[in-house]
Amino acid sequence: MKFMLLFVLPFFSLLNAQQLTGVVQEKTDDGTFHPLVGANVYWLGTANGTITDTAGVFRLPMNPSTARLVASYIGYVSDTVSIIGRSAVTIVLAPDAKAVAEVEIVGDRQSTFVDYVSPQKTLVMTEKELFKAACCNLSESFETNPSIDVSFTDAITGTKQIEMLGLSGTYTQITLENLPAIRGLTSNVGLSYIPGTWIESIQVSKGVGSVANGYESITGQINVELRKPQAEDEKQIFFNVFGNQEQRMEANLNLRTPLSDNLSSMTMLHASTQRQVIDGNGDNFLDMPLYKTINAIQRFHFSDHEALEGQFGIQFVEDEKQGGTRNGYDLDRASLGLRPSEYAFAMNGNQLRIWGKTGYVFPGKPYQSLGVQWSLTRNRQGSFFTSHDYSANERAGYLNLIYQSIIDNTAHKFRAGLSMLYDNYDETFGHTRYQRIERVPGAFFEYTYTPGDEFSMIAGFRADDHNLFGAFFTPRLHLRYTPQEDWVFRAVAGRGQRTTNIFAENMPYFASSRHVAVIPSNTQALYGLDPEVASNFGVNVTHYFMWEYREATIAVDFYRTVFDKQVVVDLDANAQQVHFYNLNGQSYSNSVQLELNIQPVERLETRVAYRFYDVRQTINGALRERPFVAQHRAFINFGYSTEREEEGDAQMLYDLTLQWFGRKRLPDTGMNPAGLQSSSVSPSFILANTQITRSFFAGLDIYLGIENLLNFRQAHPILDAANPNGRYFDSALIWGPVYGRTAYIGLRWRM
Repeated sequence: MKFMLLFVLPFFSLLNAQQLTGVVQEKTDDGTFHPLVGANVYWLGTANGTITDTAGVFRLPMNPSTARLVASYIGYVSDTVSIIGRSAVTIVLAPDAKAVAEVEIVGDRQSTFVDYVSPQKTLVMTEKELFKAACCNLSESFETNPSIDVSFTDAITGTKQIEMLGLSGTYTQITLENLPAIRGLTSNVGLSYIPGTWIESIQVSKGVGSVANGYESITGQINVELRKPQAEDEKQIFFNVFGNQEQRMEANLNLRTPLSDNLSSMTMLHASTQRQVIDGNGDNFLDMPLYKTINAIQRFHFSDHEALEGQFGIQFVEDEKQGGTRNGYDLDRASLGLRPSEYAFAMNGNQLRIWGKTGYVFPGKPYQSLGVQWSLTRNRQGSFFTSHDYSANERAGYLNLIYQSIIDNTAHKFRAGLSMLYDNYDETFGHTRYQRIERVPGAFFEYTYTPGDEFSMIAGFRADDHNLFGAFFTPRLHLRYTPQEDWVFRAVAGRGQRTTNIFAENMPYFASSRHVAVIPSNTQALYGLDPEVASNFGVNVTHYFMWEYREATIAVDFYRTVFDKQVVVDLDANAQQVHFYNLNGQSYSNSVQLELNIQPVERLETRVAYRFYDVRQTINGALRERPFVAQHRAFINFGYSTEREEEGDAQMLYDLTLQWFGRKRLPDTGMNPAGLQSSSVSPSFILANTQITRSFFAGLDIYLGIENLLNFRQAHPILDAANPNGRYFDSALIWGPVYGRTAYIGLRWRM
């Protein structure tokens, strides 16, 4: 690849030297600039021209016969500019007071779509997609997404985890408006700290992400965009209430308040609880823990409508959970000692997070900007299991300085910056205390090359210096090639590195009698274990076509992740133990996915996908399938909406999702006594979820749904549930749903 680029880049540079690149914009009443999409640009007196893309950008070969360029757009005054001695130009068109009345063109964007022009394949999940399901928090936002798996970690704590490319969600960088969010102590529980009604959209990218966002992305990046205080289309009041048949209750309230022309604020409040004891499978354990959560965000946005823009936010979370046996979940350790047949779990989580962003666009140079991103986080967590105790405190800080500009013209863009990551952990597991401070200063440079509509490239490189592990380098490359308008080819390659928090990330195994054994191989490193380092490579092909005048796409992708270093979580060596040690051998993941998005009939969105995983790891000296990973998965989602004939009419929306999961390898329990062993593989199974929404004219939605429509659940999810204090007790061998069919109802009201 490097050899090819040495020849390809000079060729494109030569072509670009004979091109004019520019942007066509409008200036609104509030002083901000917005791109004009589809504006006509042509050389005066000729028929040679083009139109602007979705960013208002155009590229046009130089014309030796004239140096006068004309830009025009319906409803705006045309402008003619001279480009003598210039290879880049910015044109601002003014509205035409004599223009005819505005014509409104109404279209319906798909609920989930891929950014067509981005070199990195980015799947954008809109509010419409999120509202297809209850979506009470981020962990429940991917039920209609075939690229991400969501499952329970165990049968006691009620914690959900995600997987991408066949690997744990800890290898996926999860950011909140491009700031690190779910990591460290919250890597296991943090998905529930982002309520669904706070989310404006979610961007999902497979493979390594941008170097500007750090070095921790390995299998992908999930960026969550919250609702914006400054968004004019955002209602001032958004209220949501939800309840299900198991008496899980949630309420959300978003308040948007414009404080002045320059300043706006948004308050987002969330409260949820479940106090009903449910034991649907009769094993004497609560199917879901009892809990109560309070979550709040206050954020502000500032803009001078010319060059300066900024935001500031603060979030506070208080989370309490209780679980275990029906008569033991609220007992302390002393009481449990008197009642050995009972089991208890409790967890208290507390988070305070403050963050901010400031951006400055240089006057007259919309392509040149300077930005500062920062966040401060404090996490406190206390966990009590009958067999294990774990408590931890975390203080984290993040600073990112980004400068963005062009080289000669907008075909050559770059971002460069400096970053600082600080983590201070104080953990106590059992009677052992683990303390560490991580300081990681870094620098990055990212170059974007877009010579035309057919080819684009993002090449990034960053260098970081870890105070515990030394200096390391992170190269990343994204390519996009469009030989025809309806075919898009993408490729990605790069490396990532992350520090493992073995206790916070593997709490499900504490809900068992397994003895935790850390086998160090590097006494100078954290826990005696090395950081995890991996390379990721991927290709994607997407074909756009029309089906009965409606847009459709078919896509296939392949990704391979190879680990140089990895922390192995070994459940196979001993059924009564969990071992943590450094990888000694191979570890890789291969992922192939085929996906079709089509409207076979009008207003019926259909998404069909098939995915294959080959995920293997050297475990206890042998290369084996990673446990709990389904090699095969099939997925289909139907979304149908009725037509609104008039503005005041109500609308019905119907959604149905079917998922088939193939077998999963389970950890070896052969050394247990007969009758206390799990099978070596799980059976295949089908999950079905459905929801009906009635959308009224006054911003009111009422939705009714059923999760696990077919009432499938894992039989006997807890091993030796009758003897929770025995040596064979294990609630973490989970491969399927732990609760059955559940109906829910909710209301959304925008005012």
